[in-house]
Amino acid sequence: MGDLTLYPLAFAAGAVSFLSPCVLPLLPGYLSYILGSSVRDLNDSPAGQRLSMLYTTILFVAGFSIIFTLMGSALDVVGSFLKDYRGVTQMIAGIIIITMGIFLTGLIKAPALYREIRLNPGRRLGPLSALPLGMAFAVGWTPCIGPILASVYMLALNSPGKGASLLFIYSLGLGLPFIISGVMFARLARTLNWFKNHSIAIHRTSGAILVIIGLLLLTGRWIPLMAPLQRYFQPPI
Repeated sequence: MGDLTLYPLAFAAGAVSFLSPCVLPLLPGYLSYILGSSVRDLNDSPAGQRLSMLYTTILFVAGFSIIFTLMGSALDVVGSFLKDYRGVTQMIAGIIIITMGIFLTGLIKAPALYREIRLNPGRRLGPLSALPLGMAFAVGWTPCIGPILASVYMLALNSPGKGASLLFIYSLGLGLPFIISGVMFARLARTLNWFKNHSIAIHRTSGAILVIIGLLLLTGRWIPLMAPLQRYFQPPI
């Protein structure tokens, strides 16, 4: 599969995960918990505290990025054992991605995919607690962002040697909005509300894109479709 489309897709998947019902609507609560401040304090924070908020939020993002990247590394190992069955795994991945896309559109309800496992590792380390908190949230979020994350896992499984990097890029797509929100929460409140109000349309569009990608994988047309673009953007030797 061509890197040209895989990495932007992984980043976009992370951004859509941020806009999911179990992340965006609960963002004020997440930030308050991570930063140890109330929502009012987040809005009224002086400029001098923004650096500390940035540091803490980056640690939180680093925590869940570590977990997701390790999962990508594990998929690289699994994918290496299945490389001789690439055609079969690609078809299976296509079916799973189509299914996840349908779930994401809301045409079929799957409440189990939108639940969250609550983990609380505590705050004994002060600001450094944000790192294990991020790791714990990665585990807790996994069922909640299931349709999107499962699709990224399937793409990683069928992209030998790229699993870790794909999941890292996915983490960036999920983490950068977190970092920006942590530092500029008050200024972004209206923008975040707009995304919240249009979350259904965003998820239906994202689900439709997943269905299309799944169909291309299932029918074996993904690689031929991406090959011309890959050749066009490949740097000259």
